[in-house]
Parts: sequence; structure tokens; C-alpha cells
Amino acid sequence: MERYSVEVQRVATDLLRVMAKNLGLSSEAEKRLLTRVAAAQSMRMNYYPACPESHADKVLGLSPHSDAVGLTLLLQVTTTSPGLQIRRQGRWVPVAPLPGALIANVGDVVEVLTNGKYKSVEHRAVVSASHERVSMAAFHTARFDDDAYGPLQEMMLDGGEQPRYRTMSVEDYVKLVFSSKLDGKNIMDAMKINPSPSPP
Repeated sequence: MERYSVEVQRVATDLLRVMAKNLGLSSEAEKRLLTRVAAAQSMRMNYYPACPESHADKVLGLSPHSDAVGLTLLLQVTTTSPGLQIRRQGRWVPVAPLPGALIANVGDVVEVLTNGKYKSVEHRAVVSASHERVSMAAFHTARFDDDAYGPLQEMMLDGGEQPRYRTMSVEDYVKLVFSSKLDGKNIMDAMKINPSPSPP
């Protein structure tokens, strides 16, 4: 587990470096601000037993939500049945498990830092009527003593954009996360400067 965790954190840092390059960040300081969201890591093992009464409208493995961290790397250990679904254009789309593949979920913190250029992914887990399922999630975020989360300056300078999200200390952000329910993208709604109504 320790070796896996070290390697997954390296992958997260590499992905964030590629994202910084893709965004065209030129300032080393701003690149570091984006890649710092892989500085701390937590892991969670998820076990979803088979449920004969499973129906997406009645029994869920995990409620719809977006991850409040920077980047999540998910390993679907059991590949017998899909359980992860992402919301795309108002519909739930199953993510087919690939043996040994990691799924990268952009989290809320990266959406804030990139001023919405990268969007956090709303997702949920459903259960199977006949198969159990196991997954392992590695959550990556900044250290608690980092300064603040807010849109990177370079994300606004080039296009003359206004910040879409508030700047908040990491401590206040963590308090917001722990005071919120696991419910869609409600944390992002609280971070938006001018929230728009969520689609049904």
C-alpha cells in the first residue's frame, strides 16, 4: 500500500504538470501553485456488496458529488461490473472499468485554480444486483498550512477574464467542505462569485 501510494502521488503530480503546460502557464510560481494540489494524499478503499434490490433511483453506493480535493486517482479493483457513473449533459454515463487503469477525476480545487478551464467531475457509484465491487481512491490536495485557494492570475490575464470563484484560505475551505453535505456540486456553488442555477 505504501509503495502504491507513493507511485500514485507521483502520477498525480505528473498529471498536474501536464495540465499546467496545457493551460499555457508560464510563471514557475503559478505552475507550483497548481502542482501543489498533489502535496498531500489520503486513500480510501470502497466496498460495494451486491444488492438484489439495486435500482439507481433507490439504492446508491455513493451519492452524486464532485470531489472537494485537487485531483482523485481511482483504481477500479473489481472489473466485473461498472459502478462508477459521471454526469454528462444532464445524464448519468457509466465508466467501464479497465483492468489496471487509473481514472483521473478533476476535483473542485483544480476548477477553482483554473477559473473553470478544468471542471470538476460530478459522479456517483451504483451497486450491482449480482456482483460485489471494490475500488481504491487516492485523493490529492494541498497541505493544510498552504495559503489559499483562488483562481490563478494567469488564468485571467490573457483573456481579460474576471475571477469566477472566491479566494479562500485552505483552512476556511476545509471548514466549508466539512460543513457541507455530499450533494452534487454544492461546494462549487458556494465558491462561485456569481452562482448560476444548477441544471436539473
